[in-house]
Amino acid sequence: MTAGRLAASKPGATTNTVLYRTPIDKSASTVLNVCNQSGSGVSYRAALRDYEQVLHLDGLNTSAYKFAKGNPISAYKINVEPGFQDSAAIPGTTFTTTNGATATILDVFKPTNDVDYFVKVLPISGTAIDGDNLAGTLIGGETLTGATSGFTATFRGMNATIAVWTEYAEIAAGGTTVNISRTTGLADGMYLTGVGTNLATLQDGEVMSINSSGINTTTNVLQLSRGQLGTTAAAIPAGSQINAWSASATVSTIAEGATYVAGDNVLTVANSTGFTSGSIIIVDNELMQISEVNGNDLSVVRGRYGTTDVDHNDGVNVTLLTDNGIYLLNYFSEGETVTGSQSNATVALNFNTAQGATIDTKYVLSTTSVGATDHIIQTLNTYDLNRTYKYNLEDSTCTNYPLKFSGDDTEGTNGSGTEYTAGVSKVGTAGSSGAYTSIDITADTQANLNVYADGSPAGSTTGVGFVASVNDNPSYNEIYIYDVKGEALAAADTFTISATTQTIQQNGITVGPFGYVQDWYPALCHLKVTIGEGSEAFAANDSFYDTPTLNLGTRVLTTARTGKALSINNIGGADASRSAGTYTNISPNSTGGSGDIATTKVTVVVDGSGAATITLLNGGYGHAGSDTLTINDSQLGGGGGAALTFDVNTISTAVHTDQTALYSDEDYFFYGKAVAANITDKNTSIIVGPGQNLLVYSSAGDISYVLNGFETTSDDYTVVNMTKIQSGG
Repeated sequence: MTAGRLAASKPGATTNTVLYRTPIDKSASTVLNVCNQSGSGVSYRAALRDYEQVLHLDGLNTSAYKFAKGNPISAYKINVEPGFQDSAAIPGTTFTTTNGATATILDVFKPTNDVDYFVKVLPISGTAIDGDNLAGTLIGGETLTGATSGFTATFRGMNATIAVWTEYAEIAAGGTTVNISRTTGLADGMYLTGVGTNLATLQDGEVMSINSSGINTTTNVLQLSRGQLGTTAAAIPAGSQINAWSASATVSTIAEGATYVAGDNVLTVANSTGFTSGSIIIVDNELMQISEVNGNDLSVVRGRYGTTDVDHNDGVNVTLLTDNGIYLLNYFSEGETVTGSQSNATVALNFNTAQGATIDTKYVLSTTSVGATDHIIQTLNTYDLNRTYKYNLEDSTCTNYPLKFSGDDTEGTNGSGTEYTAGVSKVGTAGSSGAYTSIDITADTQANLNVYADGSPAGSTTGVGFVASVNDNPSYNEIYIYDVKGEALAAADTFTISATTQTIQQNGITVGPFGYVQDWYPALCHLKVTIGEGSEAFAANDSFYDTPTLNLGTRVLTTARTGKALSINNIGGADASRSAGTYTNISPNSTGGSGDIATTKVTVVVDGSGAATITLLNGGYGHAGSDTLTINDSQLGGGGGAALTFDVNTISTAVHTDQTALYSDEDYFFYGKAVAANITDKNTSIIVGPGQNLLVYSSAGDISYVLNGFETTSDDYTVVNMTKIQSGG
């Protein structure tokens, strides 16, 4: 209990001053002594009010916000890990941190804004890594550079600690400087085959050769001659699996007795010793593969690795080629460490050259912007309940890759499934401005979905998508709190609720006002509040939730707004060309001021003469008095009439701070009470209830006020939090 002098002040003349206020959990029995220290008579006023601020909230002028006396409100947030599921964050739960701070939970912060993903379609490869040698955290879109090779790729995400998803550039058909995964076993003049080849049939492709002095054993870079043995140079995709061939000492000659003609699959040689089934031979510019050796007859498959099946003169050399191993062309060096250009994170590679790097076309996502470069692959998208997820498809790489959903097949209509459409919106053409696909997640959304690309021709865009799942009980890391007392909250401070220890994150404290509802006027969107003990005052643009009383009711975020239109005037005159009708919930097309017209909503009734009546539904915010708002004729039926204009007449002040404006006539218990010169006026039995405040006003600056009495704990003000049902309860 606090007793004695509770407050004292000597305010200036004609100045409204809050002399004293009680916390919400206390009341006070007081005596007010008013001392006139001047040589002439003066007068004073005293008022007792059960609130401190009036907040003017956004929304409809007949607001559906749920507020009642006793509701705590708060704009004070903390960010914690691991966070709370909604059912675990019970409003009214008080906690004490290890630092000695105390606070009470109001509720979790549930973001309701759309989750925007900006989509690209890119060639992606998974490069195996040594997960034990990962240091740091790689950043999407940064460049990975090999410590040995200097080779670069773009980081597009992690596959756990197994592989990095990477995007590589192709080597153009004319490119002659190419990285290879290792140089051991290579020599000048060797042929390289495999680029563009169907490795199952050895059809097609390009043959290259290593130039003289063309091997850099330090960086594993080759200088190549392209399009050898009559083949055509082509682009070299990253991670192309190739074989390196050298001429062996096993050489014979054609012994057909005549020209060995194109299409003949049995080659007779002078001596077949050393030639074996499955091996590759070279005759002039043609590569052949031996399928069987029968005496000196070699059964062969003609024109391998992109070379041409042509005639060969009798007696020309037939040379057995030695396979010097499998390599990856246009790739990192084996076992080297790569470093991220932004993160400086490092990881050692651990890929297998027996398998080429598979390059797959994939959706990659960014949450930054259309023009961002930080896109990463997502094998699983998790959707939180009651949010909308929007996939922006404006990037040109999305052309022919429209994004769709399926509930029964990974490839949807490309496979044997159907398209899932519940809550799905598709706008525009993929690859064009404004194109997107979105999905609203509700309690009825299928729990597991497949995201796929449905391009043309059907089935040509398989393997692009990913899977998604709905989290019907997500965790929230931001929570609103109130009654913050004791030591200051600080990052790394912890507290435990329901056996789970929460840790306040770095930069995870958003100090804001908190208080208690004393009254609510939905027709005006006026909320009367008492500021919480130790809290700052509420200010313009502070946001907080309302408090529905129903179990598990949906809280709605509201904001104290300045410049909300409260009334309008100067409606434009009648226009006979204007189409008669009622046009509901429309926003002005333009404004002569700086107000937010998107949130400004009106209903317009046009009668048979073209005269308009306008009813203000939502005053928006940011308007100034006398702003002129315009509604285009196209919004009013498009009959050919002139645009309809009207003016903003009166506007809101987000937080009323003028004490006179806040006090009603019924708040005053003294008004113009006279005090003679050098006299003290004593007023007894003034009870100041929970959350109430006492205001004084002097006609002159020579009056001092002293408030004596005592504070006691009071339960007259009942705190009313939203009721929740805990999981399983």
